[in-house]
Amino acid sequence: MYKILFVDEENDTLQDFEEFVDKSASKAKIEPITMLPLAELDDMIEKIIKISPDAIISDFRLNELKTDIKYTVKYNGVDLVEEFQSIRNHFPCFVLTAVDDEAVSNSDDVNIVYVKNLIYNKEEGKGKAKAGFLERVISQIEHYKARIQSSQTELAELIEIRRKGEADISIENRIIELDDFLEKTIDGKSVIPAEFKTLTNSSRLDSILNKVDQLLKKLEEDGK
Repeated sequence: MYKILFVDEENDTLQDFEEFVDKSASKAKIEPITMLPLAELDDMIEKIIKISPDAIISDFRLNELKTDIKYTVKYNGVDLVEEFQSIRNHFPCFVLTAVDDEAVSNSDDVNIVYVKNLIYNKEEGKGKAKAGFLERVISQIEHYKARIQSSQTELAELIEIRRKGEADISIENRIIELDDFLEKTIDGKSVIPAEFKTLTNSSRLDSILNKVDQLLKKLEEDGK
């Protein structure tokens, strides 16, 4: 089961999302977690890391309605997911909005923005669109996990080839490429730029593999 975090400033909308998941064909695979946005972005990111979701879905305008929160939210949904992706590179994130033009203009990745009416429209005949969104979320989660797993496996195999003294320059460069990707899934903000990485730092690569292995175990446990 995948933990999907949904963020919105209205409790009614949070409840709508839980009902939306409960009525979907994918409900057996999803554990919906809902929360109101915190005032400060740094605090919100810290809270999300503690929750450890498999995907994040956020409303775009988190400071529009003040029925359930009395403080000012100093960021929008795009700010939130892009900040989180700067820490967890390629992490599955989605932004829902009724004003897609504004959200798209605020985002570096137009593919994360989805129009609320398409997803939440309860008119007869719209079920396929609604089901498609959650299926896309699940697909992104599975793709993300599979990419980490395959990259870790390939990196371990290439490191073993290098230890045998059989690595050529293409293998060395691929090691750096895989190492860079895996490091960014752990902590994108602290990553060493690829151009500054050496081709012989085995101890650092072993450390990255160990960290990724721990991350994968946690992802597997959360997905059960």
